[in-house]
Amino acid sequence: LPAIVTVGGIGTWATITTVNDDWDDYIPRTTSSSSNGKKKERIVILGSGWGGLNVLQKCAAPDKDIVMVSPRPHFLYTPLLAGSAVGTITLRSACEPLRALVEAASHKGGGATFVRAEARQVDFEQQKVYASTGAGKGMEVLELDYDQLIIAVGAQPNTFGIPGVQEHALFLKEAEDSAKLHAKLLSNLEKASALLMMNQPSPSIEKEIDRLLTVVVVGGGPTGVELSAELADFVQSDVSKRYGSDVSERIQIILVEAMPRILAPFDAKLAQVARQHLEERGVEVRTTVAITKVEDETRAILAPSTPRNATTAQKKAAAAQAYSQDTGVLVWAAGIGPRKIVKTMAQSLQQSDTRGLKVDEYLRVSGAKNVYAIGDAALSGLAPTAQVAAQQGKYIGRALRDGTEKPFVYQHAGSLCCLGTGNGIAQLTNNNNKIWEAIGASSSSSDNNKQQSFVTGTPAFALWRSLYWTRLLSTSSRFSLSMDWLRSLYSGRDVVEPVLKRTPTLSFGTPLQRNSSIRKTTVQANSPK
Repeated sequence: LPAIVTVGGIGTWATITTVNDDWDDYIPRTTSSSSNGKKKERIVILGSGWGGLNVLQKCAAPDKDIVMVSPRPHFLYTPLLAGSAVGTITLRSACEPLRALVEAASHKGGGATFVRAEARQVDFEQQKVYASTGAGKGMEVLELDYDQLIIAVGAQPNTFGIPGVQEHALFLKEAEDSAKLHAKLLSNLEKASALLMMNQPSPSIEKEIDRLLTVVVVGGGPTGVELSAELADFVQSDVSKRYGSDVSERIQIILVEAMPRILAPFDAKLAQVARQHLEERGVEVRTTVAITKVEDETRAILAPSTPRNATTAQKKAAAAQAYSQDTGVLVWAAGIGPRKIVKTMAQSLQQSDTRGLKVDEYLRVSGAKNVYAIGDAALSGLAPTAQVAAQQGKYIGRALRDGTEKPFVYQHAGSLCCLGTGNGIAQLTNNNNKIWEAIGASSSSSDNNKQQSFVTGTPAFALWRSLYWTRLLSTSSRFSLSMDWLRSLYSGRDVVEPVLKRTPTLSFGTPLQRNSSIRKTTVQANSPK
């Protein structure tokens, strides 16, 4: 038995290392500068996402002094956000503390430091980064010199200037977004359940119950689809059991997409499979529909979407068909846009397109010396996905570590989308691979997808979970995630409402012993002190 466990452990480690393209982490390397006393090269990494973290892990070496700057003190495993928003997993399983990752990088012989701050400005001439530790009166500005600068700050939700979205919608981009959504869903369930206890509720109360139980997800990309699927599973598996059928049967999940179909990055056949599955699970899918205004937290205005080249008459006709939709929760997952620092840098470099930083085939920022941009912050001609950012991060890290210079080549491995427990879709490359054929993959008949295979159902779900499980960065995270999945399967999802803002608790004495001489009192404003 010990031999079997040992062999299995080694096999798992080898598989994870191969999937993550990390074999070079275990190859001893020597550097000339470590032996001749040269000054260490200062590398500053802005951002702690997929791109920045992979740069950190690959470029760490005895002759490098690395500083990672990010306002977020953890690495966020974004594919797990939808699951954490409904309690399938705990948010802790989707986060990895940055200081632990930076410490691991420093063990490779060089220096690695994490600075929790937000980059505000970059002086490309003097090669300096200015970052702030907060906002308002407590803000301190830090000045950081660099020899090489990697901009990997990612992107932020794009509201497209639609009134009310920023003020009243919830998002699913950061860890706190997931916690807010989880809290809001559970709070609305409790309110609706309480109102249903009333004897002969009035029509206005019935309307309020229906509103509380209406969830609108805006954006039919992978994030919106996966969230809708998780919500549908949550309703059927947990809400019906813990809140009763009176609540679960009145929940309405609406997925809104402005394009003619959902999952635009996927083949149309797979997108149709996903839509059919969602509708069978009770999700209402509305395509060619756009949000035109979010009036408040209870109501949004929807209308038929129009193409960018729509005429004035077409726009007026669409506006005439606008209607109001009551919302208990409105989640905005309709796209991403550049962060303010990216726009600022693009303007300072006189780049006409401020959606990102223009880079060459080596991912070097045009008009700046010793500066690279990767992931969502770069205009590289590639999709803004974690897969792209991770590969670009590894490429830059190895180039800086080894002193190599060759053009970046992206290797697309495929796309996955989870459709809830036991179901999913996968669009994979290399359809000649016998592994995909063995699990029932079908080949694409599209001329543009000759080298891709399609997997649906349980095999695709297993691929989704196993692949993303291997992408986790530590054994503790893999163990935690595994336990979360088992718990949700056998005991149900977490329905403990996250505490986002603590209220003062009246107490007196000490936690160990009450003091009878201490009493609650009111101190007058003019009383002597």
